[in-house]
Amino acid sequence: MASDLTIIAWAAAVVALAVMGAALVLATRLIAIRHSGGAVDCALRGDKDTRWRPGVAVYETGRLCWYRSYGVGLRPDAVFDRRSLRLVARYLVGDPLTTVVRAEAGAGAAFWLALSPDALTGLLAWLEAAPQARFPGPC
Repeated sequence: MASDLTIIAWAAAVVALAVMGAALVLATRLIAIRHSGGAVDCALRGDKDTRWRPGVAVYETGRLCWYRSYGVGLRPDAVFDRRSLRLVARYLVGDPLTTVVRAEAGAGAAFWLALSPDALTGLLAWLEAAPQARFPGPC
C-alpha cells in the first residue's frame, strides 16, 4: 500500500514538473519576443478564418511581425511588409472596448486584427512614421 502511494506521489511530482517546465518555456519565449520593444497584445484572424488566434505583434523597421501566444518557435507566424500594409476598416466591439481592424497586405491578402484602442494608436503611428518610398527619377 505504501509503495503504491509512493509511485503515485512520484508520478504527480513528474507531471507537476512537466507543467511548470512548459509554463517556463512559454513565459521565456514571450519575454524574448517582447524584449525588442514595440510589442503589443493582439489577436489575428485570416479573412476566411472563423477563429481568432491570440498573439503578440512586434513593430520592426520595415515589417509587422505577429507571434502566436501559445507556441515554442521564435520565428514570427505572420509577417506583413510595412509599405504594403493598409488599414481598410475599423470597428469598436465589446466591453472593455476592443478595436477590430481589417487590413490588407500585398496583393489583397486581407486579415483582421483585434487590438486595444491604445495599441491601435501605436499601429497607426508606426504606419504613418514610415520613411517615404524612394522613387527613381530626376529629382
